[in-house]
Amino acid sequence: MNTSKMRLLDALSVNQTFSMFTQSEDLKRIAAHFFESMESILIRNQIVDALRDYDLGKVTEVYEIFGGYVNRSFGIYTEKDGKRNEYFVRKYKYGITEPEIVFEHLMIDYSKAHGLDIAAGLIRTKDGLTFVKKTEGVNENATDIFFAVYEFLAGEDLYTWDTPNLTDEEYASAAEVLASFHNAAKDFDPQGLKRVEPKIMDFLPTLPEKYKSLAQKDMDTKFHRYYTSKLNSILEVIGRSQISEDSLKGMPSTPCHNDFHAGNLKYLNNKVVGIFDFDWSKIDYRLFDVCLALDYCCSSWTDEQDGVLLLDKCVIFLKAYQRKLIELGELEPLNSVELENFPTMMAAANVYLINWDVVAYYAGKNLNEYEYIAYLQHHVRLMNWIENHKAEIADLAKSI
Repeated sequence: MNTSKMRLLDALSVNQTFSMFTQSEDLKRIAAHFFESMESILIRNQIVDALRDYDLGKVTEVYEIFGGYVNRSFGIYTEKDGKRNEYFVRKYKYGITEPEIVFEHLMIDYSKAHGLDIAAGLIRTKDGLTFVKKTEGVNENATDIFFAVYEFLAGEDLYTWDTPNLTDEEYASAAEVLASFHNAAKDFDPQGLKRVEPKIMDFLPTLPEKYKSLAQKDMDTKFHRYYTSKLNSILEVIGRSQISEDSLKGMPSTPCHNDFHAGNLKYLNNKVVGIFDFDWSKIDYRLFDVCLALDYCCSSWTDEQDGVLLLDKCVIFLKAYQRKLIELGELEPLNSVELENFPTMMAAANVYLINWDVVAYYAGKNLNEYEYIAYLQHHVRLMNWIENHKAEIADLAKSI
C-alpha cells in the first residue's frame, strides 16, 4: 500500500481525547446559548412587528410569562404620550385556525358584555380587529402565526395547574367565577363558528383507535413503557364513561372555558379577581366544564395523596357554584340529570386530561420526559381513584 498520498489518522491518548471532549462541552453550551439568544430576539421582533397594527405606542419592554404549554404568553410595556402602559400578549399555538380564534374572541366580548367583568378584555387593532395574522418563515417553510393583545389583569399569579393549593375561600370564589361565566355566556351565538374538537361525548369514541396506534410506536422511553402498560385500563374507562342520549338531552350546553384551573386565575385577598386563557373554549355540556374544573382544582398532587380527589374541596366548589347561579337567577343550577350523571362525567373529564398528557408527549419535541410521566401518572391515579369511589362521588352530588 502506497501511503505517501494518504492521511495518517493518529491515535489519541486518553488525555487528548478528554481535552477534546471538554472542548465539545464548551461548544455545546455556546450553541445552546446562541440558540436561546436568537430565539429571544426573534420572538421580541415578532411581537414588536405585530404591535405595529395597534395604536399602543412604542414597545419598551417584553417579558415572557412561563407556565403555559401550548400558547406563548408575554407581559409588555409600551410608552405613548409620555405614559407607560402594560398589556398581555399571546402568540397562539401553531396550527390553530382563524375561525377558532374568532370564536374565542366573540365569546370573550359577549361574556364581558353580559356580566363577566373580571375577564381580560381584548385590545383592538387600528382596523378594529382582535388579532393579528403574520407569517413565520419563507416559501415552503412559511406558516401563519397569530397574536392577540389583552388587558393586563390585576391580582397575583399564586398557583399553576399542578399546584392547586387554594384556600377554602379561594375555592368558593373560583366556583363563583365559573358560574358567572356560564351565566354570562349562556345565550352566546357562535355564528356558525366552533372549535375543531367535538363535544366530549363525541370526542371519547375517537380516542381508542388513536391510543392503540400510539402504543405501536417503536419507542423505548419510560413514558412509552408506562403508557402502554396502562393502555388497557384507560380504554376500559373510556368504554364506561359514555352517557346515554336521553340523559344528555337533559343537560344544558353552554360555552365552556375548557381549561378552568388554578393557574388561569388571578387572586387578591383570598378572592379570584381575574380569569384568562379562553383559547380552549367550546360549546359543550355545562357539566363537563364543572367536572373538568374539579379534576383540575380538587385533585391532590402531593406525593402521598397524588391522584386523590379531595371531596371536601369538591363540596366547597359545588355548593358555591350552585349558590351563585341561584343568586344570579338566570341559568339554572346543576339539575337532577346532571347530578345523577356526575360520577360518569368526572371520569370522562379526567380522560380528557389524559388525552392532553398523551397527545402533548407524542407530538412534542425535546420534552422533559419525567415531567410528562408525572402528569400521566397523576391522571391515571386519579382515573383509578374515581373508578373506585364512584359511590362516594354520587353521594357528594346528592348532598348539594
